[in-house]
Amino acid sequence: MNTLGQNYFKTRSKLGSAVYSLTKIGEQAGVNPQRLAILQNLMANLKDPFLFVVVGEVNAGKSTVLNALFGSDFCSAGVLPTTDRIAFFKYGKEAHEFEASDTLMEVYRPEEFLKDFNIVDTPGTNSIEAGHQRITEHFLPMSDLVLFVFSVTNPWGASAWDLLDRIHHQWKKKIVFVLQQCDLRTDEEVTAILEHLQKTAAHRFGQYFPTFAISGKKALMSRTSGLQNEELWHASRFAPLEQFISDVVESSETRLTKLINAWRGACYVLGEIKEKLATASEIIRADNELLSGLEHAAQYQEKRTQGKFEPLFEAFDKSYMAAGLQAEPLLESKFRVFASLMPPGKTPEEIEGLIFATTMKAVRRNIADGAAAVEDDVAQLWERIAEEMQEHFNLQLSVGETGQPDWNAARQRIIEDVQNRTSDGLKHLRLKEDLGKALNGRTRMLWAFLTIAVGSAAAGGVLAWQGFAPWHLVSFGITGLSLLLLAVLGNRSVNKIRRLFSDRLEARRETLQMSQREAFRNGVSAFYHDFVRLFEPLRKVCSEHREKYEPQLQAIANLEKLLIELESVLRPVEQALLEQMRRQSAAAGATHAGGDAEKK
Repeated sequence: MNTLGQNYFKTRSKLGSAVYSLTKIGEQAGVNPQRLAILQNLMANLKDPFLFVVVGEVNAGKSTVLNALFGSDFCSAGVLPTTDRIAFFKYGKEAHEFEASDTLMEVYRPEEFLKDFNIVDTPGTNSIEAGHQRITEHFLPMSDLVLFVFSVTNPWGASAWDLLDRIHHQWKKKIVFVLQQCDLRTDEEVTAILEHLQKTAAHRFGQYFPTFAISGKKALMSRTSGLQNEELWHASRFAPLEQFISDVVESSETRLTKLINAWRGACYVLGEIKEKLATASEIIRADNELLSGLEHAAQYQEKRTQGKFEPLFEAFDKSYMAAGLQAEPLLESKFRVFASLMPPGKTPEEIEGLIFATTMKAVRRNIADGAAAVEDDVAQLWERIAEEMQEHFNLQLSVGETGQPDWNAARQRIIEDVQNRTSDGLKHLRLKEDLGKALNGRTRMLWAFLTIAVGSAAAGGVLAWQGFAPWHLVSFGITGLSLLLLAVLGNRSVNKIRRLFSDRLEARRETLQMSQREAFRNGVSAFYHDFVRLFEPLRKVCSEHREKYEPQLQAIANLEKLLIELESVLRPVEQALLEQMRRQSAAAGATHAGGDAEKK
């Protein structure tokens, strides 16, 4: 995998993604199309491939250097139909060649690295002469780097040095010497040749060129054999050359300036989009504020409503206990002497009916007032929220035909639920059945003892008349004992029935209270739930706003984060470039001043 200039390409890729996203969002936000077109052009300029030109004599190993550099056998012998043409390698989805002229062949290959690097592979400098002029005039001014490849077996070929003589002085800044096939010489010989190359260049051109001794063959083998042979890679001495070329890619003043300009353009467009979407952001904020305020107000008011009705529950309880007190005289009437000897009849049913009717009457009256009070709380909340929405959001609330909500159904639901719960609770009293059984039992007991007392008294009278003393006294004793038991057990049964009545009322009291409370509280919650549901159309509008704007706002936030991240990379580069320009300007000024002084 090619790693040349990976930091530069990584930064460019991030910026490219940001520009693409900004363009899409900018189109939706209504940003000036011309501004977006400028931004796209700035980015398109960054995608111009780096141009590498490779020259050298025949058999110097130029193709091997290129294949090793990019880790792909794309530039091997036999690629071109002829060997006396310049090969201009470009990216193409399918491999093909195009004959641009008699001396130039455009070669297209589906190699990913060719999207970022164009390669000019020249014929041997000692095999042609007509192409020299084309190389000099066309490719060298455009190139980012020129690799002069010398074979270690014959680095002194005159044709390569003659071509260097013809190259314009300013283009020599792009030249790198590559001493190829160094594995064919000893280290001492390679060192000596390198020194000779540098001295020759200094003598002929008055400058030194970056010079690297490599074995392209070993470097290519280490990258393409699949063995990951670190020893072979180390022996190739290729790493310093690769690092130098990578540094050239990452330090290109022209491309870095373009990168910075594109980044600044992206920041500017981002700012314009943020201004365009400021209204959308305000809409989202207002929606959130409105809905959260609405829900908070409803929850707060519901809590207050729930808390203010404790007296209502106490009234329910008092009405229930009062109903029990009203029923007690009916029960007491069954404890009179003659009534006690009669069957209970409909008295237990009347007692239960009286408790039911009295309690339900009081509950109906109280719950109607309670439900009306709940309605008043909700109506006041509606009026307050309607006023706030009109004032803060310029939103006129209106529902139904009259523009005001109809609370009748919610109020009636509270009334019916509490009444139904109360009715169900009272039905479980079972006073009719249990009191009937208790009163019937008492009546039977009283008749039993009364019968014994009457019978024994009659028997005592007969025995006394017949003179069977003292047996008549025994009979009268039984009569007295029966009457005593009648009085004692009768009194106990009265107390027992009274306790049954009061215990049954008390046992249902707590359950009835809880049931009534639950029904009322659920009714109040349902009332406020209906209130909140009135704003469902508004909630839907707010949801549509979020669906429309939130993805854009989130994308903008992500892009802003990415551009800030790029700023941390590009800002130091920009400052370094400005400092370099300042030094160059100062040096040029000093040179100009020195020339003027000499003239004087």
